[in-house]
Amino acid sequence: MKSLLISFFIFLSNIVFANFQDSDDPIDYSRTGDYFPYVVLTEEDSLKYPITYEIELYVNDLYDLDITNNFFTAEIVAGVYSDYDSIYKTVNGDIFPLYPYDFISLETKDALSGYVDSWYYWGYDDDIKYQNFAYELNYKNVFNHKWNLREYPFDEQYLKIKFITSRDTSLVRIKESESFPPSFNELMDNFKDGYKILDITSETTYFETPYEAEFSPGEIRKEIGTKVTFNILIDRSGSYLFTKLFGGSFFAFIISWLTFFIPRKEFDSRIALNIGAIFGAIGNRYFVDASLASIQVMTKSDIINYICIILLILNITLIIVQRNNKITWSYLEKSSNALVFSAVIFIALVTAVILW
Repeated sequence: MKSLLISFFIFLSNIVFANFQDSDDPIDYSRTGDYFPYVVLTEEDSLKYPITYEIELYVNDLYDLDITNNFFTAEIVAGVYSDYDSIYKTVNGDIFPLYPYDFISLETKDALSGYVDSWYYWGYDDDIKYQNFAYELNYKNVFNHKWNLREYPFDEQYLKIKFITSRDTSLVRIKESESFPPSFNELMDNFKDGYKILDITSETTYFETPYEAEFSPGEIRKEIGTKVTFNILIDRSGSYLFTKLFGGSFFAFIISWLTFFIPRKEFDSRIALNIGAIFGAIGNRYFVDASLASIQVMTKSDIINYICIILLILNITLIIVQRNNKITWSYLEKSSNALVFSAVIFIALVTAVILW
């Protein structure tokens, strides 16, 4: 809600600014030097507010991607493009630095390390696609990550790399590059096996900074910063994890299911195999718990394993009903019908959990 209010405020301020430009009051307080950003600009100065930096992201490598970590390490290359050179000299002779590191930082696990000054200056790029001043940043750091594992092991995760500027949007703004969309290295050296990158998207949000400034006579407020978040969508690839988590439980159910092929008169054999299958499913459940000890939410893997245990109990119940002459479930008295019923329930429930 707070971010929506900030976005609405920015939208409203833009309308007010546009109306102000058309009003009879000729004063643009942002250029007088007496108000934010406190730089004197004349009508002859070509610098116009807000200054916009467009950001291009290339993900070169990803490290430390493990559900036991609340962080990941990224090695990135960022390109930044601007209409202005790194230093702007006003008509009055004042120097106004416009280096990206004067305005742009990254939101990292260690906040102090998010400020970088190692931007490489490419100068003016006269490429027909992009006629701007260009900068490049090669950067490796640790970023926070909150795992959403309710869908585990069918989950998709968003790794977030956030560029922020804590100066007001009336002075400087950042956004994703319009001509150079985000991309990634398809041959990463350290990207963990079992994962794959599906896509990289971005979103722009605004936030209230702790800094106050006077924007015009009597207008004192907090500065509103810009945040561009690149969302790296990753997915689990391959069938190894699925087999590792559910192989034991599935085999236990198959063993239990196959007991319906044993003649009804061999009651002891049928029960013994089902009890062994239950112990196997419970053992697999504890194995999964041990490997996912840090997860404090109910995941899809938990639900599927519980389904297997419950269906094993159902199979035992069906066998007992078939043995007991005092209880009659007419359709399920026949082993072939019970076999089909158990298989259909198992497939339906597991499929529902996966698709849900």
